[in-house]
Amino acid sequence: MARRALLAVTAAAAATAVLLGVPGGAAADGPGATGVGLLPDVVEEVPSHLQVQNTQQREWLRFTTVHINIGVGNLQVRGGGQVEPCEIDGESYPQCTVATQEILDAQGDVVQTRPAGVAVFHPEHNHWHQSTVAEFAVRSALDGPSLVDGAKITFCFVDVEFTGATGSLKKEQPRTYWECNGDLQGLASGWADSYHQSTPLQELDVTGLPAGTYYLTHLADPDDHWLESNEDNNFTWVRFRLSRKGANPEVTVLDSSPCVPQVICGFGGNP
Repeated sequence: MARRALLAVTAAAAATAVLLGVPGGAAADGPGATGVGLLPDVVEEVPSHLQVQNTQQREWLRFTTVHINIGVGNLQVRGGGQVEPCEIDGESYPQCTVATQEILDAQGDVVQTRPAGVAVFHPEHNHWHQSTVAEFAVRSALDGPSLVDGAKITFCFVDVEFTGATGSLKKEQPRTYWECNGDLQGLASGWADSYHQSTPLQELDVTGLPAGTYYLTHLADPDDHWLESNEDNNFTWVRFRLSRKGANPEVTVLDSSPCVPQVICGFGGNP
């Protein structure tokens, strides 16, 4: 989980940019930049597969999420090379490296870079994650505060399924990003990456939450690490009823955010 991921346990978000030699929050032209950068646009599928799981006397709302790049450019993130300890939301990790978003042109050349947080080796998933990819919360109203401890989540980015074709054409599309390493990760244009509800950290603690109607919200890139063509389509939600009539809580999905674009509703399914 990540709120601010900083090398050497620094306290300011701008430290990442300083390590990269770039002013905090500003984009910098890459050397020899001549092409026009093609920007990604990462949207989030409406959370699915909601279920309450009882573990060690705690109740966890589990759910599946899918990231989909509908932009004309790839989301490409490169590690900084040096590996040092870091702290993420009070939790220490022994292996971290600064991350940089690389904007590519039509020829695949890097024409712009942007500080993109930190890449961290995640012990539960046994691979490298990008910091602060998503933020989950449970609310009684969309504009209300989180009723449980909200979580900023780290993720690995790889091309899992192509969204721009069907049938045999879908299977013939070559993947650009396929490894969760600390050097290079990404989500190519037209591709989706999914995290099933059984994956560690796809959960929120709802122990003791009264029966009622709630919203599970999913915000992508909450710390604005990525430069995208559209920064206004990173939020999805699902409204659900939590019932406590039996021994185990039950979840019934009632409604969700609009399916715009259509691909954000029901694309991922069970992997």
